Amino acid sequence: MIRWILMLLSAVAIVAPVRAAQGAPEGLQVALSSALVKLGEPVGIIIRVEGDRRVRFGPLPTVDGLSFSKVTQTGRQQSVSYDPRGRPVVEQRTSFEVRVQPSAIGKYSIPPLSIELDGQPVKAPAAAMALEVVKDIAASQLLLFEREDLPATVYEGEPYTLELRFGWDVTRKLADAELQLPWWERQEGVIEVTSKVSQTGTYEIPIRPGRRAAAIEKLPPVERDGRRFDVYRLRRRFVATRPGTVRFDRSLFKFSELVGRGGVFSRGASRDFYAPIEPFEIEVLPVPEEGRPLEWSGAVGEIEATRSVPRRDIDLGDAIELEVRWFGEGNLEFFDPPDLARLPAFDQFRLLGVEDRKSPDERVVTYDLVPLDPAVDEVPGVPLSVFDTASGRFITTSTDPLEIRVTATAGPDGDPFGPAEEAEPPLVMRDIQARRGDEDQGPGSGPGPLLGGLLLAGAIAGWATLRTAVRRRGDPAGVRARQRRGALGLLRRELRAARGSEDAAAALERFLARRCGTSPEFWIGRSSLAAAGATEVSSELERRFAALRGDLDRALFGGEGSSEADPDGVLAFAQAAVKEGL
Repeated sequence: MIRWILMLLSAVAIVAPVRAAQGAPEGLQVALSSALVKLGEPVGIIIRVEGDRRVRFGPLPTVDGLSFSKVTQTGRQQSVSYDPRGRPVVEQRTSFEVRVQPSAIGKYSIPPLSIELDGQPVKAPAAAMALEVVKDIAASQLLLFEREDLPATVYEGEPYTLELRFGWDVTRKLADAELQLPWWERQEGVIEVTSKVSQTGTYEIPIRPGRRAAAIEKLPPVERDGRRFDVYRLRRRFVATRPGTVRFDRSLFKFSELVGRGGVFSRGASRDFYAPIEPFEIEVLPVPEEGRPLEWSGAVGEIEATRSVPRRDIDLGDAIELEVRWFGEGNLEFFDPPDLARLPAFDQFRLLGVEDRKSPDERVVTYDLVPLDPAVDEVPGVPLSVFDTASGRFITTSTDPLEIRVTATAGPDGDPFGPAEEAEPPLVMRDIQARRGDEDQGPGSGPGPLLGGLLLAGAIAGWATLRTAVRRRGDPAGVRARQRRGALGLLRRELRAARGSEDAAAALERFLARRCGTSPEFWIGRSSLAAAGATEVSSELERRFAALRGDLDRALFGGEGSSEADPDGVLAFAQAAVKEGL
């Protein structure tokens, strides 16, 4: 019996140090910065390591309702003391932090963290960490934080406006204020457009997380429940570029009230209050394929059109500057305007040029048109196929026809562009005589007329064959062909000058536009080359483009901690695309 007891005690003596090392090893402290916080108040897990030890962190735990940041080193302290014999003793402490973001009030249990110290895995602290998040009751009375209602669904390409209003009781002294918007500039497939709706304002407010600031405008004070509030507004306009769900996580308005007097170099004590806006989302629907006209060029929304010309009484051969203006609630920057040279209604006009001016609030296109016949008495209406988001169907919005008068002032041949050039007189070769050779040369010397005729016929046939090939493949000296050939070289120079993922993405979109004959805006948010009619590329190139587009989107919209896009990856894809003949 005594033997069994001694064996059991030995086993406990061996196992106990291991369990102690796993639960709370010496020189390691892990704890919450606060166990009770108001919703929105910062809280984190503090890790302190004593001594010069190698530290590695395993995967962070997953807790519903909580989000964790990456582990960051917050400090490193080193001190020197002396033992009784006068020898120096160096002490070192390294601090780390994991920020915790609660999404709702409630009680949470955070499991121990997985940490590796000098190669030995441990769990710390020994027990789960308890966190309680409560509502800031005082903030509901002292602060104002609300949003304008947004539609539950929008269509791909349809703009929408986000408006946040926030403020505080006028009797409270402002020490500091900020907006905590975890979704700000981190939503994939969403583009912010600058417009009159997005007020610039004369004030700025910090946006967290990150070190960004947004322009805001001050509104007139309002009264709520007998209290008077100073109110400010943040308003922005967005366009969703792909179907899916756009999520807005919980937003917080933090107000710091000055509660104590400050000195010459300090502002005094402050007290923080937090007001939330609950999470919400918008569903982005695809533009339907059913009923889509062939002439639809991407216009989405409720769009109207007007037209104007500087003068309507012109001479035959003069140009009319037809200005078409599209406006309304739509993606005015992102559709292709009608090509009048392809419309049968404009057969009696010659299109000399087009000037396209884009803005989020209106789209103005000026067409230079020359009437070809004095009988032309009006400029036809300019049609635009639009997907009307109010009715959910495709419609055609058109300008009204415009009455004009064309006076014939051309020459007797009736050509408004002047008389035709006189034809050059034909070359008469009957006076050309062959030079006789020396007397001793016979009549058979020289190539002879038959061979000369064959050579001339061959040259003409070769020239005709080359011109046919040029017409089929396009003029190699034309603007379009030169842009295609120079696209890769321009991309190299733009990538060398790029300062971040946004510049790299813009350079890629310009490269694709030059190679495919589209506008750079056409490629925003697209992850397939087939969208531009590039159906002959390989599936491998399609896969590489989709992966590259995803990397760029994550770098642009992933927020802090997201890695920058690799310019070498962009260039490698472009070289492969050129090799395949994109």
